[in-house]
Amino acid sequence: MTRYSLDQELIRTGERPSADPIHLLALLRVKPVISGSEYATRLRGLIQETLRICQRVDFEGDDVPTDSLPDWFLSVTDGTPATSHANSPESIGKSRYLAAREGEAWEAEEWIYCFDPDLRAWSWWDATEDDLGNVCLWVDTKGEGRIPCEELWWAVYAAGAEAVEPLTLEYSSEWAAQASIGG
Repeated sequence: MTRYSLDQELIRTGERPSADPIHLLALLRVKPVISGSEYATRLRGLIQETLRICQRVDFEGDDVPTDSLPDWFLSVTDGTPATSHANSPESIGKSRYLAAREGEAWEAEEWIYCFDPDLRAWSWWDATEDDLGNVCLWVDTKGEGRIPCEELWWAVYAAGAEAVEPLTLEYSSEWAAQASIGG
């Protein structure tokens, strides 16, 4: 099993990675509207369930089910099991996404297809918190600084981000110096 397998990525969504990362990791620094720990737990849970779905489906032939995604996430997509309140973290995050990314809200089915392992240019590494209380979302992009990852931006905002700094490449030693949260 390599670090790029879905199985390894799924393990990393639930706990701090035990393997050494590559030299450079991509970083999204997030200012959440809720506590950093609560935010990281929400985002980890969303990515974790998405990866579980990816393990079960054939993206070439199957309709990809979205009903096991968290209710809070479905409430800001078209798969609404319950209506989200205007002041909920996901509603605030959706509004911030629409303003910051100048895009449209994603539909759950469209979003999950972007997790096709043959198409995705990033994999989850970890979530930590910096000295300023920002959540640091670490992803492995195989050292690439510019990758297509709008599905990641949607997840990051929908989990309750007020603001997100642009993706940067950082030395993995910065990740190693921070404690993981939300796992």
